[in-house]
Amino acid sequence: MSAGVAGGKLVPPPAAFAPAGRERRASKSEAPVITPSPKKPASVHSDKGESSHKFNLKDLLASGPKLNRKSSQRSTSSKKSDSDAGDGRGKSVAGESTASLTQKYGVCQKIAIGKGATSVVRLAHKWDRTEEKLYAIKEFRKRRKNESEKEYVKKLTAEFCISSTLHHPNIVETVDLVQDEAQHWCEVMEFCPGGDLYAAIKKGGMSPSEVECCFKQILNGVSYLHSQGVAHRDIKPENLFFDTKGHLKIGDYGASTVYRLPWEATVHMSTGLCGSEPYIAPEQFLGKPYDARLVDIWAIGIVYYCLHFQELPWRAAQPSSDPLYSSYAQACANPNPTVSSCPPTINNLNPRACRSLIRKMLEPDPRHRYTIEDVIAHPWIQGIDVCHETTNAKHVHVSARAMGMAYLGNGA
Repeated sequence: MSAGVAGGKLVPPPAAFAPAGRERRASKSEAPVITPSPKKPASVHSDKGESSHKFNLKDLLASGPKLNRKSSQRSTSSKKSDSDAGDGRGKSVAGESTASLTQKYGVCQKIAIGKGATSVVRLAHKWDRTEEKLYAIKEFRKRRKNESEKEYVKKLTAEFCISSTLHHPNIVETVDLVQDEAQHWCEVMEFCPGGDLYAAIKKGGMSPSEVECCFKQILNGVSYLHSQGVAHRDIKPENLFFDTKGHLKIGDYGASTVYRLPWEATVHMSTGLCGSEPYIAPEQFLGKPYDARLVDIWAIGIVYYCLHFQELPWRAAQPSSDPLYSSYAQACANPNPTVSSCPPTINNLNPRACRSLIRKMLEPDPRHRYTIEDVIAHPWIQGIDVCHETTNAKHVHVSARAMGMAYLGNGA
């Protein structure tokens, strides 16, 4: 059974989404359609190393300004509540406490509930008087032999420094950064028992109102991220997680970047190829600086396509190697506005009102792509009801509810 985790890929992975349907297949004169691999698209990250230097993560966390944060009750999933935010807040200081991971957050399961390229995610159980609290524990890999301590520390702390400052109903809460008994560094996160969006899409049967609710919650989460000067750069169904209350949460900040500090007005451009190939925006393949906010918008547009069709529109947004994307890009550039305003790739999306928005989100030229503010202001988005914000919701998240019940029992 797949499990909801933050920052990990579910194992064993189900088959990946297939590219778009027959009506969009390449003709015989075009290059052959790329057949997807049986696994989920792997994330790719381009990191430039720095010079070797004696550097210790524990020393870094113990000296200078502490990485302090206030951890809300929303960060500790339990059988009674897995997303409720209370008034009482406790401090969690990374690296400051000498208590072990087990003492602070309970015993981890030996079997991983998620795996990534640089980490393994396990579920920890912590009994607090009469209540069992659940945490997702992301155990980072050990330092590689060809990797300096400074490079290793940078990779570990970058994700925590960003994610631990984020607090929003549509963001996975990061609780702490601690060492386990084997001296592995671990990130402690809110456990999302409802599974990830990838599993829900593969299961099928999502109602139109459920699809729209998921989409708007992703947008709300990204709107919050961008308001904080953070771009995710790896938005995809595998990184979107459900609790059992109807919240859809964005997790895994390993590829995220701070494009603007609070006191800055200038947006810093990003470099490097980040994310999972089918969700990567076309400008990222050019090897030039790009606006990371617009990369997120592109990826969300691809996610909506997956929600609607249970498949991917193309394998990669590269005209030279993917005929499906090449046809789409050509249609977008067509001088006939009837063709360019609604290319064949998206003219079957429903409801009809969504097509103009998805077209602007999947605009190949980032200069003309919508920002998150433009997307949120669209009349169709404004009319979408989010289930946990209304008294009489028109839907429930069936897959998330079922998976949550399996983990938490009838009390979920």
